[in-house]
Amino acid sequence: MVGIEISGELALLIGLLGAVWIYYDGQSHNMQTADMWAVGFFLGMFIPPIIGAVIVMVLYLQKRNRRRRGKVNQFDHY
Repeated sequence: MVGIEISGELALLIGLLGAVWIYYDGQSHNMQTADMWAVGFFLGMFIPPIIGAVIVMVLYLQKRNRRRRGKVNQFDHY
């Protein structure tokens, strides 16, 4: 079985930095759920360890990129 082990302090640091980045990135993309994604990433660092955070990050980036592609320019209506 393959396992990834990191110290508790490093996991906390990665969790906090990732959550802060997701929150501010989501806010800059006008995502109303940016806070929930940030909390999900932080919790994903610990339940299940690391893999949960990777899954949340991948899902977040997919949702963020989907919103960007669907964005309509205000000048395209004329």
